[in-house]
Amino acid sequence: MPHALPRADVMGRLAADNPWWAEETARPFAADLPQRDHFAPFFELAADCALHRAVVLMGPRRVGKTVLLHQVVDTLLQQGAERRQILFATLDAPAYTGMELADFVELAAEMAGLDPNRPGWVIFDEIQYMANWERGLDTLAARWPALRCTVCGSAAPALRRMGDAEAAGRFAVYMLPPLSFAEFLRLSGGQRRDMKQLFTPERMDELNELLVRYMNFGGYPEAVVSERVRADMARFLRSEIIDRVLCSDMPGLYGISDVQELNRLLAVLALNSGREVTLEDLRGESGIAVNTLKRYLDYLEAAFLVVRLRRIDDAGRRFRRDRSFKVYLANPSMRTALFAPITGPDDPGLQPLLETAVVGQLLCSPALSRNTCYARWDGGEVALVGLHPVHGKPVLAFDIRWSDEGIAPSQKNGNGRCGAPTVPATTTRAARKAAGNGNGTQLRPLFEFARRHNVRKSYVTTRTTFTVGVQGATEFSYLPAGMLAFTLSSQAAERIFAKLVTADCG
Repeated sequence: MPHALPRADVMGRLAADNPWWAEETARPFAADLPQRDHFAPFFELAADCALHRAVVLMGPRRVGKTVLLHQVVDTLLQQGAERRQILFATLDAPAYTGMELADFVELAAEMAGLDPNRPGWVIFDEIQYMANWERGLDTLAARWPALRCTVCGSAAPALRRMGDAEAAGRFAVYMLPPLSFAEFLRLSGGQRRDMKQLFTPERMDELNELLVRYMNFGGYPEAVVSERVRADMARFLRSEIIDRVLCSDMPGLYGISDVQELNRLLAVLALNSGREVTLEDLRGESGIAVNTLKRYLDYLEAAFLVVRLRRIDDAGRRFRRDRSFKVYLANPSMRTALFAPITGPDDPGLQPLLETAVVGQLLCSPALSRNTCYARWDGGEVALVGLHPVHGKPVLAFDIRWSDEGIAPSQKNGNGRCGAPTVPATTTRAARKAAGNGNGTQLRPLFEFARRHNVRKSYVTTRTTFTVGVQGATEFSYLPAGMLAFTLSSQAAERIFAKLVTADCG
């Protein structure tokens, strides 16, 4: 094991990373922090020693990856796993410079008696600091197949290579997105059993205020639980996330040398999140050459700072060349921290960010995020479209707005606020069909698109109104934006999408 530092120093660092080797009651420092909704599925994947592939946890900075790893270790210990069969190392520690992954297992065997030929767990945080880490994982799997190896890295340094590695079946990749709206509500003090109480006419103002708070700082666990971070959100975002990604996370991997140009492009995208653009548009606004823009967009997307959606036309056809596309910030709180926070539900800056927030919820569902686009044609646009994962036909459609306008009076209850539908579900289909017509102006492109493709389910977000109508084969749900954000970020979205894609979509 060639290494620049004395062996005793390396062993001391490794002992500090694994205090449970020496103390039966020792726990990882983050064990008691709130768990994300992703903990249960990730733990099931990371704890399974029968799966002879390494697990790679990827995601943006500061969304809780390290905490998740500590909670995996703590749960293994609580479930009775042999404490000396668990190895944890944070690879950004200077003491580990120059080590190979296999060296850690050999040291743990020497220091704690870890037996690499029996089931055990090896967990490496900040894997991007290890040169040729993919090769090291392959070596571990081939040499000690009984060990369950999990590694964690932050976005850009490795993602370009991850696609080929995952496709080849070498690794099981788990993507951890920013906090969803449902997680934000829970971590903000709400309990799941109380969530439905927010969706009542009396609490619509409260729900809207919570949605504004989510858009301002809700994507990052630290900002949700720490008043200090929220008070200086701009500094937290700039120093802990953007600067580290743009300046420290190896932009050279993408051939990027001018970080100021990259910063300028990110600012342009932040101001126009959710807008349809072309490369020529971006060139004109940023002054950056088209070929360079392509490379920068690849990097920003790989770093989980932006999301691109492709376009289809009114016939549901994709374009051979994506001349036009939509670019969103991966988290709306980036926009508000870089420029100015949303001051309340009446802030004119809320509408542009609302679609960004909804797209962020789609990232929480792998099935939905892989099959979402938007539709635009001469005379019409549908903000978001969900495609069937097999035949690619539209099965979901969304119109995203922050208004109760565009819904006919018959579609509202007495005061136009959230409440029971005017047309009950038990009435005739003809009556429910009448409720789906709206005023036929603002929502006509959505109605036409849904009718043409026999879309089974469409959503129109509102500010306070909730009702349901039917046109042809399509059920239109008009519901407050906060309700849709909650639905898309919970398991309900997976169930809805799974039901639609298994139906006969024509």
